[in-house]
Amino acid sequence: MDATGTLRGLDQNRPNQDRLHQDRHNQGGAMSDLSGDPGDAVHLKVTLPAASERPADAPVPEDVADDLDARKSTILRAIVTEYVANGEPVGSKRVVDVAGLDVSAATVRNEMAALEELGYIAQPHTSAGRVPTDRGYRRFVDELRANPTVDDPRRQLVEELLGSSRDVEDLVARASTVLSQLTRLVSLVIAPAAEASRLRLVELVSLSPGSGLLLLVADTGRVEKRSVDLPAAISESDLDRVRTVLAEHVRGRKLGDVHDALQRIADDAPADLRDALTAVADATSTRLAEDTVHHVFVGGQASLAGDDTFEREHLSRVLQVLEERDTLAKLLSDATADESTTVRIGEENQVEDLRSASLVAQRYELITAGSLGVLGPTRMDYASVLATVRAVADQLQETLTDLSV
Repeated sequence: MDATGTLRGLDQNRPNQDRLHQDRHNQGGAMSDLSGDPGDAVHLKVTLPAASERPADAPVPEDVADDLDARKSTILRAIVTEYVANGEPVGSKRVVDVAGLDVSAATVRNEMAALEELGYIAQPHTSAGRVPTDRGYRRFVDELRANPTVDDPRRQLVEELLGSSRDVEDLVARASTVLSQLTRLVSLVIAPAAEASRLRLVELVSLSPGSGLLLLVADTGRVEKRSVDLPAAISESDLDRVRTVLAEHVRGRKLGDVHDALQRIADDAPADLRDALTAVADATSTRLAEDTVHHVFVGGQASLAGDDTFEREHLSRVLQVLEERDTLAKLLSDATADESTTVRIGEENQVEDLRSASLVAQRYELITAGSLGVLGPTRMDYASVLATVRAVADQLQETLTDLSV
């Protein structure tokens, strides 16, 4: 199944589900379908709670910076949540309403002035309200990560969408599609590095005189098929001997080493098998899984086109970076090198052209590691995005593990 096509298998009439559909500016993760073909689209019906909702008096985790007292933390959470949801600067009266504080708007204004002095919020020149700064978002995200969402219904939805895939490349591409559609942001997924995986199965099939098919299955579940120009007169008994040589001397090797190993085997083979083994070696002369080392699956670029969150100049820069696959691969790999889940906000991004954006990334592992994430404006629903990224990464790892057995 093409990952950009229809993802089937979800019961459209399941009880206790409502259509998951939210405005882009309340990115709880909307997905009306996963197909460019509306005639085949699966309409997903599910109700997801707003993951960013936390009690107004929720305690501040110990590992979060302690320069704010409980009331300032509550006010900051309210400002971030409201601004993410509505895109408008948040005033003191609105904070009183949404935060449930038993204080006056004047008191909140004083606290907001203190938050501004500390660099957590800023006042746009056109409004009396406040908006979060990168530092404000960082504080908000650190609190979220210290209190991760559990038993999120996204997990069941993602399991149904990804759990049935039986091909690694299709699975990774489908994960990119699911991630972009659920978050309404740009998704980035790197497949596990193929060259470091090992060959679990190698099979040579004779199709017709002079024509064969080489089937290679890696321990990650990845399948490679290569046409082989066999000697026209080769007998079935000699083919069996070739298969035995392949099973004994090639199986278990790293994919990146297979071609050189086959070439050496062919050079040292008995004369009556040399041509056939050379043909097999030639079939692997192009690198196995040659595009996977820096192969980044990107989805959801179109979501940026209709997004007014980015200024035109910043949007142009972000779109340019999305065309640079090596940059994206390094971006994801670096982001997840030291910790499994990473959030880089605005100026924290190492790529200069992405300093108006945020990256939420997570590593997943099998035999080798891959990584995935979403890229979007700093004004994103971090709670929902973090939960979705975790769910997709966990399910991707689980399904890849099943494929490798």
